[in-house]
Amino acid sequence: MVFIDLRNVLESSAEALGSDTCNVDFCEMVSGLVGDRDLCAAYVYDTKMPYGVDDHMIRLHDRLRYLGFRVVARESYDPVRKEQKEVDVAMACDMVYHAISGHFDTAVVISGDRDFVPAIECMQGAGKRVESAAFKCSASSAVRRAADIFTELDPLPISIQPQKGMGCDGTPAALLVRGIIKPSISALRIPSRSLRECPC
Repeated sequence: MVFIDLRNVLESSAEALGSDTCNVDFCEMVSGLVGDRDLCAAYVYDTKMPYGVDDHMIRLHDRLRYLGFRVVARESYDPVRKEQKEVDVAMACDMVYHAISGHFDTAVVISGDRDFVPAIECMQGAGKRVESAAFKCSASSAVRRAADIFTELDPLPISIQPQKGMGCDGTPAALLVRGIIKPSISALRIPSRSLRECPC
C-alpha cells in the first residue's frame, strides 16, 4: 500500500528537478517503487479549499482520482499562514489503521517529513515492512533511519517536460497544474483480485 504526502512531493520536486515546469509522473514514481509486487491501494493526501473558494489543486485531485489514486483532501488549509493543517495526522492515522487491520504487508511512504517517524515505527511494531521515498532535498535523516528501505526519488525517471503551450497529455497550458501525470495508468490499475483480498 502506498501513502503519498502530495505537497511534500510537489514542493521538493521543483528544487530537486531544477525546474518549475517539470511535472512529476506519479504513475511512474509509484510503479518504480512498487515494482512487480501487487498494489493494494495508493493514497494521496492534501488539503482543499472551503466550498466556494477557488482551488487550483482540484484539477490535480480529479486527475489523480481518474488514474486510480485514492485522494484524501482535508478542508483545512490556513490561508493566513499559507500552510496545511490535519494532513500529516490524517495520513499517519490511516497508515497505522491499515497496518493494524492487516490490509498490507509492506507500506511505501512517499515523504521525507520526520513527523511520520512515529507512525513508521508503529507500523513496524505491528509486523509490517515500511519503505520510504523522497527527494534528497526534503529527506529527513530520521526518516532514512526509521524506514526498512529508503529510496531517493531524484535519480528515478519521473519528470515530464511538457511541450511549450501544452500539458503532457495535450491539456492547454492554462489548465496544466504542476504535478499532473500521464493519462494512462494501465500498469498500475489495481487488479480486482487484490481488491477482493484487501478490505481497505
